[in-house]
Amino acid sequence: MKRNIGLVVDSTFGFDKKYAKENDITIVPLKVIIEDKEYVDGEIEPQIINNALYEKRDVKTSQPSPEQFMKAYEDQLTRYEQVICMTISKSLSGTFNSANLGKTILENENIYIVDTETNINGAAYLAEKLIEYLDQGHHISDALGYLEALKEKGSLVFTVDNLQFLVKSGRIGRVQAVIGNVLKIKPILRFERGVLGLESKVRGFNNVIAYLVKEVEEIFLKGKAIVRIAYVDKSVEAKMLEHEIYQLGDNVDVKITGIISPVVSAHVGPGGLGIYLTLA
Repeated sequence: MKRNIGLVVDSTFGFDKKYAKENDITIVPLKVIIEDKEYVDGEIEPQIINNALYEKRDVKTSQPSPEQFMKAYEDQLTRYEQVICMTISKSLSGTFNSANLGKTILENENIYIVDTETNINGAAYLAEKLIEYLDQGHHISDALGYLEALKEKGSLVFTVDNLQFLVKSGRIGRVQAVIGNVLKIKPILRFERGVLGLESKVRGFNNVIAYLVKEVEEIFLKGKAIVRIAYVDKSVEAKMLEHEIYQLGDNVDVKITGIISPVVSAHVGPGGLGIYLTLA
C-alpha cells in the first residue's frame, strides 16, 4: 500500500535526490554563505565548507523563505490531500517558523508542521520511519502520534574539535566552551528533544569512541539499539566507531549515514562526529 499523505522536509535531513524522488519527498533547501558567496545546501561540496572552516573564513547560514515552503506544499498537494512538513529543531534554526508562515500564506489546514526536535541523521531517521508507517496506510492523527513517540526515544550524542563554532552561532554557552578549551579535552554533547548540552568531557579520541560505545551498550538493557553515525570530516574515525559498535553483536543496527549537511557543519565546525541513538 502506498501512502496517502505528502511529505516535505528541509535540506538538513541530508536526503539525496534519488531517495527523495523514490519516496516523493519535496526538499526545501537552506543556504550557506561563505563571505559573499551563496551556496545551496545539498548542492555544495562538503569539502568547500570544511576548507572555509579550517581557513577561519566568515561562514553563515540562512533558512528558507516562507514562499519556498509554500511552493513545496503546493507541489505535494497536487498529489496528496494532506501534507506533513518536518523540519530541523526550532531551537537550532528559524526554518520551523518559515514552514509555519508558508502554511499561513496558503491558508490550508491540511498541512501539518512537525518540529523534529533533532537534527542530521536523527531527523532523517524519523522521516524514514514515518514513510514506512504511512506506507502501511495509517492516517494523519496516527502518524503525528507515531512521530511524537519516536522523538521521545532518540538523541544525538557527538563530539567536536572546538566548541567555539557552537558558541559563535549561539548554540551553546560561552562558559561551557571555555571549560572545554582550557582543559584541552574532547567535549561530549547531547542533543535531545531540542535541548543541547555539554554532557561529559574525555581525554583523547579513543575515549570518545569508548564513551559512544558505552552509550549504545546501555540501550541494550531496554531492547535493540538503532545507531546512525554522521561526521563533518572524520570518515576514518566514523568507520572505526562503526566497527566497534558492530562488534557488540546482533542487538544493534548500526550504519554510517555519511557527511553532515553543510549548513549544520557550519555550526558544528571541524572534527564533528557523533551518533543518533534510539530504541528499535
